[in-house]
Amino acid sequence: MIRTAVAIWKGGPGAGEGTVSTSSGVINNALYSFGSGTGNEPCTSPSEMLAAAVASCMSLMVAREMALAGLKDEYVKTESHLTLEEKKNHWEITGIQLNVVATVPEIHVKKFQHAAESAKTKCPISRALKVPIKLNVKEELETSVTAA
Repeated sequence: MIRTAVAIWKGGPGAGEGTVSTSSGVINNALYSFGSGTGNEPCTSPSEMLAAAVASCMSLMVAREMALAGLKDEYVKTESHLTLEEKKNHWEITGIQLNVVATVPEIHVKKFQHAAESAKTKCPISRALKVPIKLNVKEELETSVTAA
């Protein structure tokens, strides 16, 4: 499988801006800039897109690992916090914090935690990165409804 994207940049690195599109068409001429990673511009940035890629991959992989463990998920939510720091005149991604939440029955909490840890090692996006990735797993326990 080959996935493609095209990015076009116009202008200088600080004052310019670009557009990015993917072969699927889901992202189509999305505005991005370097400043959007460090400021409040109404566009995305390469680091924000990477954080989104890690979060979406992890949610998918956790759902897959839960299914393999015989667990049904109502949803899996992954929040990704990518840290970008300036070091000696260059920018560097220094780490990613993933917060994964899913609704699971109380008796399956350990299975869910194992599924999340397994997903982290199998996620192709996080495996491709050479930065520390920390994982925080939280379960939202299912509530059972009893008839009165």
